[in-house]
Amino acid sequence: MSGEKRRLKVKIDGKPIEFEVGKEFDKTPTTGLLRLIEYRYLFPSRSIKYVEKDGEKLHPSKVDLIKNLEELNIVTEPSQNMVRKQIELALLALDGMAVAIDQIVKDWHTKPDLSKLMLHNLLDSLDWTVKVVDTGSKLLPIYNGIDEEIAKLEDAVFKLDDLMYEGKEEEALEVLKTEVKSAVEKWKEFLKGMVRFIKSAPQETH
Repeated sequence: MSGEKRRLKVKIDGKPIEFEVGKEFDKTPTTGLLRLIEYRYLFPSRSIKYVEKDGEKLHPSKVDLIKNLEELNIVTEPSQNMVRKQIELALLALDGMAVAIDQIVKDWHTKPDLSKLMLHNLLDSLDWTVKVVDTGSKLLPIYNGIDEEIAKLEDAVFKLDDLMYEGKEEEALEVLKTEVKSAVEKWKEFLKGMVRFIKSAPQETH
């Protein structure tokens, strides 16, 4: 029967819980079931920090080797912590961008292929930091100015893209080393402020 369900047991922060899943999850790996539990029972206030077996933290690559969920204990943390760690990773990605921009401009004519690849990678990384913040902000207390800061950054990038598309490389390089570089630095300062805000915000306990 398609509507048939099975009951699964697992511990969350040491407390046993039971939940039902449909037969469509029969072949779902353990990591997939854990994400389902996170979505159904923890989201949005808490997220999975790591998983234990017999009191020992399991390496992520080993989780799918455990087929019996009853052997596992899911250790959680406030979702704010997870978001803060992701924003800190985004800050690491932003840290070297000013230097990278200077290098791209310097080498544009002597190493065009490498410079274009570097620019492509830099813009990809920048886009990733925006997605991290945009997604993470939904799990945080209201923090003003996110949409406005993203818009400022995107305006500079769109201007660069348009000039590149039109073949106006010299104008594009000027925008890259002035407007885009400045927007990246302002974005970085804004994210530092977000991290400070998350650290000082009250966190849910349970």
